[in-house]
Amino acid sequence: MSAYLANYWVLYRQYIDLFQTFRYKDIPLALISNFYQYISPELRESMEENPELFGPADQHVLEAHIQPYFDEKKQAIKETNETPAEGKVILHFDHLRFTDGNYRQFDPEKTAVLARWSLPDHCGLPVISRLELNRAGKKGNSDPYIEKAQSILEQLSSHPAFGSKAFQERLYKDIPLFIEALDAIDVLFASENISAVVVGTTEDIYSRVLALMCAKRNAVSICLQHGALMGDEAFLPVFTDYQAVFGAYEAGWYKQKGCRPEQIIITGHPRFDDIFSREPIDKEVFYRKLSFLPSRQTVLIATQPFSDEFYTGVLEELMKHKHIQLIIKPHPWEIGKNKLDVYARVLRKHKACKMIKKEMSLYDILPYVDAAVTQTSTVGLEAMLFQKPVLIGKSAGARHYPYYHSLGEFAFDDPTALAQELISVCGSPAKYQQAEQARRAFIAANYPVQNSTDALCDVLQQKTGVDFRRVDPL
Repeated sequence: MSAYLANYWVLYRQYIDLFQTFRYKDIPLALISNFYQYISPELRESMEENPELFGPADQHVLEAHIQPYFDEKKQAIKETNETPAEGKVILHFDHLRFTDGNYRQFDPEKTAVLARWSLPDHCGLPVISRLELNRAGKKGNSDPYIEKAQSILEQLSSHPAFGSKAFQERLYKDIPLFIEALDAIDVLFASENISAVVVGTTEDIYSRVLALMCAKRNAVSICLQHGALMGDEAFLPVFTDYQAVFGAYEAGWYKQKGCRPEQIIITGHPRFDDIFSREPIDKEVFYRKLSFLPSRQTVLIATQPFSDEFYTGVLEELMKHKHIQLIIKPHPWEIGKNKLDVYARVLRKHKACKMIKKEMSLYDILPYVDAAVTQTSTVGLEAMLFQKPVLIGKSAGARHYPYYHSLGEFAFDDPTALAQELISVCGSPAKYQQAEQARRAFIAANYPVQNSTDALCDVLQQKTGVDFRRVDPL
């Protein structure tokens, strides 16, 4: 565990214990905080530089003790052990990342979509509007909680985290949102008979409140894995009854962090079901849209933020080979922040290179590429599910993300070596077969499910006794 993470888990526990008396509707408000967002870049740097910033090393939290602490806090919320009568499953739209086809496989009589907006239905399923829930019911007053938080933190002005003005202001800003969300979800559970809730992450306030309210009402809660598992803060702690994961890598990772084996279920993610069922655009249309030649080999480069040097190294080496056509797919963060200059310079140098932001679906690109390159992006997994060889750049820095490292000789520290190996994979049948063997072994272990929506519905039926499938999917 890095010095930063060692400090992080100590600090997180201190925060939960400090505000343990902050409860609203029997839910501890501190559990709702997306805690790592309270940590400023400056504090994060201090946590990395000083491994004992928040206490001596013998007080650090062992990996196997991370999740059990939060399980105890969640267990204390339970109001009843009674199983709710057969009711609906609530699909929380935010961050769920379902395709329209995923939604259409659920029975509209037994399913509702919880969303921000007020349209009557989504893909044939009834919508419950958060706006309307927020307008209904009695509103809690957040002022006493803010005042109490202020009185507690005033005594900790010298604390490196709790004494920080940025930390305090973020907490004070969040407390009214916690109260609002708890009021809204309380109305939801009062007005609907709910057997289960499915969320796409528990990083956001409403998803976390849904999970904690399920604990109180003894409804089943499931969180899907929203992306490639690349760090503790975005995936821990687990607040739902069950954490659905892609495959063996994540199952092992969560158990290492103290999750009980029965908490972890391998379902894949429904959004990947399209890989096995969706018809891509016509091949001729693909080449015409990109002005590419079918006679040349096409390589997809899925980039990541703050890795300009690595991707520049790969691109510069690949540009030496005139038979290679390049598709650069920037990370959404890079697009949103307009951090695309380094790729624009490549486009000016190499005519057989296109940058695709949103002009073409990834699933229209992957069927026609010869190989893909990334570091930690889920695109690497998706490319392998499309049966394409993938070459991985290992992440630099203090944090290590070994998800793709089981690809062995196809994971690289050096961008030039990666690009040279890619040329070999595309040009040598023997080398291609080696890459194919590595791909098959990776997928067999780390994404064994081809119909994730069915797998999810199977789990929901096992845990609730209700079959939520639509009889005749649209």
